[in-house]
Amino acid sequence: MSGLQETYTGRIEFVVLDVDNSAHDAKRAELGSTAQAQYFLVNADGATVGRWFGVLNDAGIRAELDNLLQS
Repeated sequence: MSGLQETYTGRIEFVVLDVDNSAHDAKRAELGSTAQAQYFLVNADGATVGRWFGVLNDAGIRAELDNLLQS
């Protein structure tokens, strides 16, 4: 994930919501996060436009991020 963060610095904000940190519970509930290793792509309007579980495929995620930036 850190490679993606470096690539998109200044264009996409990455937020980590630690399942073990109760301070993140409200945001996780808002997104509908139910488990660890869950990822959400949220646009500037706050709408969830992508959701993944488990191990990320960097090429696929990069394509989704690039599409988001073009919209």
